[in-house]
Parts: sequence; C-alpha cells; structure tokens
Amino acid sequence: MTPMVALLLVQGSVAPPTSVTVPMILEGNAPMVEVQFPTLKGGVRKARFLVDSGGGAFILCSKLIADVGAKASGPAEKEDGESYVNLEPVTAKLGKMPLNFEGVPILGKPDSEWLLTRNHAEGLIPARMLRHYCVIFDYVKRTFTLDSSGTRKHIGTPIPTPISRRTGYPRLEFVVDNKTYGALLDTGASFTMMSRKVLDTWAAQNPTWPNSTGATGFANMFGGPMEKDLLLLRVPSLKLGDADIKSAVACSRPEGTFEKWMSRMMTQPIVGSIAGNVLLDFRVEIDFANGVTYFRRDRVSSDADQNSVGLVMTVGKSGDLVVSGLSSSAADDVKSSVNVGDALVAVNGVNQTGRPLAQVAESLHGGVGRTKRLRLRRGDKTLDVVVTVKRLL
Repeated sequence: MTPMVALLLVQGSVAPPTSVTVPMILEGNAPMVEVQFPTLKGGVRKARFLVDSGGGAFILCSKLIADVGAKASGPAEKEDGESYVNLEPVTAKLGKMPLNFEGVPILGKPDSEWLLTRNHAEGLIPARMLRHYCVIFDYVKRTFTLDSSGTRKHIGTPIPTPISRRTGYPRLEFVVDNKTYGALLDTGASFTMMSRKVLDTWAAQNPTWPNSTGATGFANMFGGPMEKDLLLLRVPSLKLGDADIKSAVACSRPEGTFEKWMSRMMTQPIVGSIAGNVLLDFRVEIDFANGVTYFRRDRVSSDADQNSVGLVMTVGKSGDLVVSGLSSSAADDVKSSVNVGDALVAVNGVNQTGRPLAQVAESLHGGVGRTKRLRLRRGDKTLDVVVTVKRLL
C-alpha cells in the first residue's frame, strides 16, 4: 500500500464530530435551527426545526416529506384534529454532525406544510433525541449546541432536572410566593404556562398582581378557541436556583392538563412549564445524561411582550387571520373598533395574511401610548381603524 492510499483510507474513515454549535433562530421566544436532509437526487434539503424539550417525536411536515422522499410505514391517524403518520427511518444532520435517531419516533404531518400556526417551522426535534446529548440553548448569543462527547465543562448554576426515561422530558423546580413547584422545562413553548387552579390561587392570595384575560402577545401560541378566555398573571418574583426572575408572566391551561395528563410523563408531578419568555436572558445547558440543568444569566432585559394592541388571533378555515378575542385590558378604542370575527388584513400597511402568529404578535407590539393602524375585513367590508398600544398587565 502506498503512503497516498493509506492517507486516503485514514481520511475516509474520519469519525463524525461529537459536538456542533449552530445559529439559533428565535421567533416568538421559540428556538429553531436549520436541519439538513439528503434528497433523492443527491442534493441537500435544509429545513427549519423547532427544538422542543417538551416534544415527543421527530416530526416532518408535508413539503419536507415530499422533498426528501420520506415514506409512510402505516396509515395516517388523527390527534387533536391533526393528521399524523409513522415514517420509515430518515437521516439528517445538524451542521456537520449526524443526528442520533436511536429510540426516537419519526412522524409526518402529511396535510400540513408548517408544524404550528405560531411559527414557520417544518419540523420538530424532540426530547427523545435531545437526551442523547448535552444541549445548550444560548438565548442571548442565539446559538444552539449538541454535544455527545461527555467531556464538556459545565457553566452556570446547577439545578437538578430529573429526566423521564420514557419521554426524555426534563423536570425542574421553581419558587413563587415562598412555595416550591414542579414544572416541565419546555423550550418548545413560547410562553410559560401554569394550571388555571394554580394561577387562580396566586391571584386570589395576591390581588395586587396584574392580570388580564385573553392570550395576547406570544401567549397566543396555538390560536385555539380556549385562548380567548385564558388568564394571564404577572408574577413579581419567580426563582430558578439563585436566579430571581422579576415580573414574569404566565398563562393558564385548564386544570388537569399538567397535574394529571403531563405529570404521567414526568419523573414527579408538575403544575406547569417554564418556557421561552422566562428563559430569554439565560444560557441554558441541559445535561440529559446526569439530569442537571446549568443556568447562567447573561443579561436582565425588560419584558415588553404585553405592551400590545391586545388582540387574540386564530387562523380561519380559509387561512385568514381572525380575531377570536380581545384582552380584557385592551384600550377602549380597541374594544370599540375591533370585533370578534374580524379578519386582520394589515398592520401599519404591512400585510398579515399567511404570517405565523408569532410574527403577527410582534406587529401588534409597540411603545405604550403609540397607535397602530389596522386594516380589517368585516364580512364583505374593509375598514381601517387606529388603535392604541397599552400595557395589558
């Protein structure tokens, strides 16, 4: 064997990297990364994926399924009104590192181009995949790291985060009003959620804590009918380890969602989930192998998400953005000029049709007291109204 042949053999057998860091895209507090798939024609298909520590399966949406030639391994089934199908194994990379699919269910959404109405993501990376790694969400630098080396030096304050063997879901504890609670560490959610029973208790015991009704801003995550009646509560102090998060907002979920349904998938019971609006100032490093999360606070930012016009939006059957509710704290000119059922066509001259809910929420944010010009469609009429941005809670 010549030296050149030996060199080529060595080069050809180079092991893939055990760690990769890529840009992290934040849209409505939700972290997304670009995943690469081989195509049937030998090319590469890039797709934006939501990274969800509360997700259960690796999911591909319809256009991505077609582009990479992913094949169904059974008939489609309905879950919460959405069609899902089991897919045969696929391969994918994050940067130059192949993703580890061991023990990871792979599902397709054959009828949906996008994963959710709130973000333009074509797929989801779930907890069952993340648990193969040490995972770093650096919300300030906007980078995402997967590390399977097992040699990383951890940074930040350690908080015990037991990992469910079955689901891979990480559980942590937080303190509000001198009481400790359990929660899912949920990177896939834009907004921290709590059981309605818990929020009602906090509100009753602390009547000065600001609150409102209606899932406005980035709490408007799914566009479902229940969001118009959700409770939003601003909590003066939420403690994660030695970090004291001031003025965090949580939105309600029906009693039992966390206490009964989600708790069955955790190591111990939970009452809610800690999500993007609380995590935004942190470098969050989840050591899945050892059940510890390291938090390092890199900034203290002001929460302006609820400085908004105060519309609760949903996506109509025709794809239009429809007003499903108004914040109980919205300005008087909003309540007098916007009706439930109106279609939101444009904000300050920018067309909103077809945009995800997170981008619509951003267009409705603004400085308190400033105005927004909304173009609405009401039946067969189009009208322009000027409304005021208000601090809703």
